[in-house]
Amino acid sequence: MEDTLHIIFIWIHILGLVLFLGPQFFLAFAWVPTSRGITDMPIRIKAMRTLTRRFLWIGGLGLVLLIVAGGYLIGDWRKYYNIPSDTSFFHYYFGSIFVAKMVVLLVMLVLLSLHTFRTGPRLIDAMEAQATGSKTVTDADVRSLRMQSMFLSISVLVLTLVIMVGGVMLNTTTFSFKS
Repeated sequence: MEDTLHIIFIWIHILGLVLFLGPQFFLAFAWVPTSRGITDMPIRIKAMRTLTRRFLWIGGLGLVLLIVAGGYLIGDWRKYYNIPSDTSFFHYYFGSIFVAKMVVLLVMLVLLSLHTFRTGPRLIDAMEAQATGSKTVTDADVRSLRMQSMFLSISVLVLTLVIMVGGVMLNTTTFSFKS
């Protein structure tokens, strides 16, 4: 039963990663280049709002699955890998790798929050204001927000890939359980 639960939670963790990472790749490599060809700005903005809102839910679900499954997996690590309770978490590389992974995760979550709740909405609002003829939003304003959005998006994507490397290192027990 223990192996079954471990397998199920690894699968849930991987599913969470797919749901979180998939929309990032789609938006960066499919939507953004394609949307530039939509010359009708109100339609482009409406599509962008719809897509990003839906991907927010998909990615958010992915994050929840990652946290739930990851919580189970780290909570069960001693039992699953038969590590004595008197062994320090940092006795093996496992502990250091896990902490480094969590630090990168926290940084990624901060950048993701900035993008999701600040820069992304401000960019779409600025594009919409510009499309409706508002004189208060300049091309430079939109360009600056677009650059901030791109920086944050790329940073989140790269940090997510770094976190994945940490996960692979943790699960390569011949490496992670060296002293």
